[in-house]
Amino acid sequence: MSTTKDTPSDIYVWDWVVRVCHWGIVAAFITNYFIVEPGRLYHEIAGYIALALIISRVVWGFYSNKSGTYKSENTSYASFSNISLDKQTFLDHVQHLKQRQIPTSHGHNPFGWLMVFAVIALMLGLGITGFMMEEIDAMFGNSTLEWAHSIMADVLYACVLVHIAAVLLVQYVGNVQLIRPMLTGWRKR
Repeated sequence: MSTTKDTPSDIYVWDWVVRVCHWGIVAAFITNYFIVEPGRLYHEIAGYIALALIISRVVWGFYSNKSGTYKSENTSYASFSNISLDKQTFLDHVQHLKQRQIPTSHGHNPFGWLMVFAVIALMLGLGITGFMMEEIDAMFGNSTLEWAHSIMADVLYACVLVHIAAVLLVQYVGNVQLIRPMLTGWRKR
């Protein structure tokens, strides 16, 4: 979780909170969707961890600001106050892709923010339905809840596939580092 620059021209994009939440959610999703059996203790634990991480990320989205938590860090890219989903923002992003030059000083593009909202909504829905099925005796074995939980998990999996494809495509077409900053926090200009 280094916050050390590789070169003087590197820009700090994703702070450690965003990266820990992102990769923790990835690990919890892989665990629950591909490894452990639904309804078992490890499935519940991974689900609650994912829910805690999503809630942490939402809180951080409201808490983080342009000044950053530390004087050397800029947390504004994680802030929900920087979201712009107007028509011009989408047009600008498409134009940057056409020019094959996404600005290195950008965090999420408008399509990325839409994916963030979709993942937040789906993870919250999975957490709520999972809790209801396992912790509320009257809901145990409820087929409607099980169906909703299953559908949300499958839609989240589809979102994951779209997210991975979009990251690879935008990184290549937009000529901008997207994977490195999510690992180290830093992007080369």
